[in-house]
Amino acid sequence: MGIATDIILIIVAAFGCGLLMQRLGQPAILGYIAAGVILGPHTGGLTVSNVQEIERLAEIGVALLLFALGLEFSFK
Repeated sequence: MGIATDIILIIVAAFGCGLLMQRLGQPAILGYIAAGVILGPHTGGLTVSNVQEIERLAEIGVALLLFALGLEFSFK
């Protein structure tokens, strides 16, 4: 599988698990965490194949989030 397939798989699993947790009356973040555990590289079954590329994209996302947060910061 390629990186695009891995990203689509992660998004679909996170959406499905988040929706399931909301229907059970739990916070959606628990569903996102469950999707990460299910698709993680150390579990059996369907897993993400390009772990290094996903980690690199996550680091870029965190850097962009911090940059956007810095743009919203006011010195007043």
